[in-house]
Amino acid sequence: MVEHYDAIVIGTGHNGLIAAGYLARAGKRVLALERRHIIGGATVTEEHFPGYHLSTCSYVCSLLLPEVIRDLEMVRYGYDVRPFDPQYFVPFPDGRVFMTFLDERRTRESIARFSRRDAERWGDYWAMWDRIIARMRPLLLGPAPTMADLERAFDGPQGVEDLRTLLMKSIAEVLDEWFESEEVKAPIATGGVIGTSLGPRSPGTAYIKFHHLLGQLGGQSGVWGFVRGGMGSIATALAGFCRDHGVTILTDAEVVEVDVQDGAARGVRLADGRRYTANVILSNADPQRTFLRMVDRRHLPAWFVDAIAAMKVDGSVVKVLLGLGELPNFTAMPGTDIGPQHTGAIVINPSIDYLERAADDAKYGRPSARPFMDAYIQSATEDGLAPPGKHIMSLFVQYAPYKLAEGDWNSRRDEIGKNIIDTLAEYAPNIWNAIEHMVVLGPPDIEETIGITGGNIFHGEITPDQMFAFRPVPGWSGYESPVERLYLCGSGAWPGGAVFGAPGRNAALAALADLESKYA
Repeated sequence: MVEHYDAIVIGTGHNGLIAAGYLARAGKRVLALERRHIIGGATVTEEHFPGYHLSTCSYVCSLLLPEVIRDLEMVRYGYDVRPFDPQYFVPFPDGRVFMTFLDERRTRESIARFSRRDAERWGDYWAMWDRIIARMRPLLLGPAPTMADLERAFDGPQGVEDLRTLLMKSIAEVLDEWFESEEVKAPIATGGVIGTSLGPRSPGTAYIKFHHLLGQLGGQSGVWGFVRGGMGSIATALAGFCRDHGVTILTDAEVVEVDVQDGAARGVRLADGRRYTANVILSNADPQRTFLRMVDRRHLPAWFVDAIAAMKVDGSVVKVLLGLGELPNFTAMPGTDIGPQHTGAIVINPSIDYLERAADDAKYGRPSARPFMDAYIQSATEDGLAPPGKHIMSLFVQYAPYKLAEGDWNSRRDEIGKNIIDTLAEYAPNIWNAIEHMVVLGPPDIEETIGITGGNIFHGEITPDQMFAFRPVPGWSGYESPVERLYLCGSGAWPGGAVFGAPGRNAALAALADLESKYA
């Protein structure tokens, strides 16, 4: 006999677990299915080398909705995030250093070393983003807003200008309007290109910057932090809530087909032949994996299939995971004892031009000759992640295309990894001698390991043309799909990617409303 549930959730990434949690909280009988041997999707901590525990894909936290943290009692189940300080440590080739801190006074002092004018404008720059966030945030908690919704939210002359900034400007253009120092602009610009194939001068990258400023830690906007135990602790906390509320979570349970009958999703078939049925099905897989691989195309309109296939999903991110015998010794701030240069975000990006050139390489299918990277050494602020006296280091690197113009990832992975470490060595010359273990994950590796099409960390780029009522495709931005009873609850749905939780929450609430009305 096939087991029946009120709801089946495909995938136990954070959005899938959040969706399962909200459904179970409402009293529904829920089954969550995970293709890997471990829950968490891209939000996972793994022991890549004996004794070294690293966050494989996602690596720091800020955006997770406070509503989710509260409703799913995440703190009770072990969720513990702490802001790191400094927020930015940026070494420059000439030996100078720029840093930003949780203490705004110290940040202004750091800025003033490069430009007193920029230090004076720092508060006004943040006031602009605060206005935009205040107008946008209510629109993140439901189906994607239409253009008319955006016009209403951004009424008045200042609102119109803020909307133009949000939708049309590049992050370089925005920063040029506010600051004069290239050293101040350089690290701020990186938030406008995270997870995309675009450079900082591409229109629409101001929106990507906005997306990365939505979170708050300790009452401060745009602040990022480490999750104790690594990012897998988020999945562990969510799973604890889910299990205590009756959710059945199965690993090694890959869904290969959504069973559709009379235009409605009725169940799923696993790779090993097991079948389960449900009143509703929510997919935390990306849109292309969901609709082009799990659903037979005869159940979908041809235009919908074409639109899903046309989504921009090729990733450009490399993750490099390191086990270190000693800490990096930065020329700009020497020392291998733990210092402020090791405890926050280490940004290798000396200028906007540097970042643009890195993107230009990828435009032609080449890995960046001089890549940008965000580096994090969580073991500098937390014991237990590495053996005594050792450290973990995570590098988030751009750009390296999913499709290389010459060769492939299997033949070039070591070369690409070596170039990344050679670039870091220009700032920390001891790094090669410090590395004891190393794993390089390009977009195809992320695709194979996590199951995200194209290895795109956001399930599709989060530029304005793939957001709002266009996500995942026009006409289907409210979590439901052309297949009745099938919902999209992952990052490919509004309001997009990162460890955010809004798609999972919103999709679950939409499915619950339909269960109580349409499918009662």
